[in-house]
Amino acid sequence: MSFPSFSQRSLTPRSLAVLTVAFAWMFASSANAQVSVAESAPQISSSSDALPPAPAEASSAAVPDGPAAPQASSSADYHQEVASLFSQDQYPNQGGYSNQGGYSRQGYHSHQSDNTIASHLAVEAGGGFAPAIGNASTWQTVGYRIALGAGWMFNDSFGVLIEYGFDAASIPSATLQSVNEPDGNVHTWSFGLTPIYYFKTSGKWGGYVTGGAGFYRKLTSFTEPVFAGDYCGYFGCYPQYQNVTLSHFSSNQAGMNGGAGATYKFNEDGHLKLFAEMRYIWVDSPKSTKSSIGTGTVEMLPVTFGLRW
Repeated sequence: MSFPSFSQRSLTPRSLAVLTVAFAWMFASSANAQVSVAESAPQISSSSDALPPAPAEASSAAVPDGPAAPQASSSADYHQEVASLFSQDQYPNQGGYSNQGGYSRQGYHSHQSDNTIASHLAVEAGGGFAPAIGNASTWQTVGYRIALGAGWMFNDSFGVLIEYGFDAASIPSATLQSVNEPDGNVHTWSFGLTPIYYFKTSGKWGGYVTGGAGFYRKLTSFTEPVFAGDYCGYFGCYPQYQNVTLSHFSSNQAGMNGGAGATYKFNEDGHLKLFAEMRYIWVDSPKSTKSSIGTGTVEMLPVTFGLRW
């Protein structure tokens, strides 16, 4: 196989100039093509250029009633400052407890502050014994007592009750013999308006003072037991007697009372409590006259145990 032969000729200055111009034209064409491709591609900016500029001061409308946000040096610092403003506690501490997320716990308050009917009601019920003193001891022995009451507490310490009381006692034997009567008893009913003041309202133990005035009715009766027949049961028959009133006299007067007591709560935060009290009762009962019979002034020291609400 034969190959064409080329003649070997030396490069002249003219040939070198032509080649230089050709290479320069090719390099220029390649550079222009790269520039056109770069101009047609979309521009991609950095993340800091894409974000809007952070304002120098937080808007007062965004955070009402709060301090203005300080100037931020960058977008991240600005968002951090705004977040710190909203994370501040916007609710006042109302009970000595720290707030978490705007929630606050109120401190202990009295049950009257609940402002419910049950928290203001005052109720009492009790019973006990009522020794007579002074002039009344001539006509009365130590009897029993029943006390009921209801009212309204204006606060934890002060209230007013309407009270009902019933005292029953027998007439001493010496007095019955002097009036030539076989038996007898003395009953006293009372209705009164009685304020009460608790001088300790916390803890289980407490105390109070009370006193008031009201209407007192006293009934003195002379009785005689009368045979009413036999009662027959499983174990046999027994005689029965019934007291028959032979005579009586009564009086209606004003009276006063006052005393103090102690209380014990089953629960420190509850309403129900035990109480024990002693009072002094004075009733202006009339004395005996030529036309009427009377016992004179009544004085008693009733002791009562029961429950209070």
